[in-house]
Amino acid sequence: MKTISRYIVNEFLRIYFISLGALSGLYIIVNIFESLKGLLSMQPPAYSVIVFYATQLPGIVYQTIPMAALLTAVIVYAVMSRNNEVGSLLSAGISPFTIVKPTLAVILILSLFHFMLGEYVVPQANIENAIVDAQIHRQQSSLSNNFQVNNIWFRSDNEIYKVGLFVPWLDTIKDITIYQFSGKNDTLVERADINAAKWDKDHWTADNIYIRRFDQGHQTAYQFSGSTVMKLPFTLSDFRHTGKTPDEMSYAELKSYINKLKQEGYTYAPYDVDLNGKLSYPLSSLFVILLVAPFSLKKRKTSGTMLAIGVSLAVGFSYWIIMALSQSMGNSEIISAVTAAWLPNIATFMVALVINGFTRW
Repeated sequence: MKTISRYIVNEFLRIYFISLGALSGLYIIVNIFESLKGLLSMQPPAYSVIVFYATQLPGIVYQTIPMAALLTAVIVYAVMSRNNEVGSLLSAGISPFTIVKPTLAVILILSLFHFMLGEYVVPQANIENAIVDAQIHRQQSSLSNNFQVNNIWFRSDNEIYKVGLFVPWLDTIKDITIYQFSGKNDTLVERADINAAKWDKDHWTADNIYIRRFDQGHQTAYQFSGSTVMKLPFTLSDFRHTGKTPDEMSYAELKSYINKLKQEGYTYAPYDVDLNGKLSYPLSSLFVILLVAPFSLKKRKTSGTMLAIGVSLAVGFSYWIIMALSQSMGNSEIISAVTAAWLPNIATFMVALVINGFTRW
């Protein structure tokens, strides 16, 4: 590695970890002030409170990585420009791209770690956070490290319930099987297969119910009904609490769940947007740095550090506004899931091309 590249990389990494720690720390402090009073009203053990906030930290780091990278790049190059280091390099015939290239290379490597953090660490941390949150609020959580969104099992007295699929935005459970056993010898006496059940205020309305009764292992009767109100030992809130959210699933888990929704004929747009976002968001750091590079390399008379913070906040908030709008349109199926996930990066890249094209060095 050339001396110049090594110098830029060292400066970038030094400021990057400081920025990441500062932004993450500020985020968690604000979160603590907002939620601690309500949390302590539940009178949980101190250990539970510590674990509750500790398990939020990986997700916070995941969210703040692009802003930390943006802030670091602007500070590094703004300070170099103020110290005439950038001007000296340009005067020596070194192109602006050569000056930015070490940072881009580091960002690409960090983007890989960013993806791995979201794939392996954040989902497990969010699951543990949900479990602790349930314990603090005196609720029973069935989440575990091997919990599946589909094929959910319940047991109540002499009955076992299997729910094939939970569709949260439709308040519907799909492919329900109820096994009823004899209390004396645990033999199967009845099996009910339900196509779907929808939550309606305070009860389940089931469709296409096929009931079979057994005596000593042999079917003795059957009954079919189209639609009826059913009493089940769980409510919609039980599924709301136990169903994994996209940020509690890895890329493979989320893709598998989407395939299940496709097979059942349900809309899957919100999950598809999140799936593509797991690939596009870790690369956001690269695109925002391309946008601010020309501005950062220009000679400024004002304070480089304060100007860097202002530029970083402006660009970062603009990116997040575009991301929120595109995700909303993707969830509503106004645009495709791929477009919704990648639109912020594409828009940032197009603006970066225009700015770089009009910048005179």
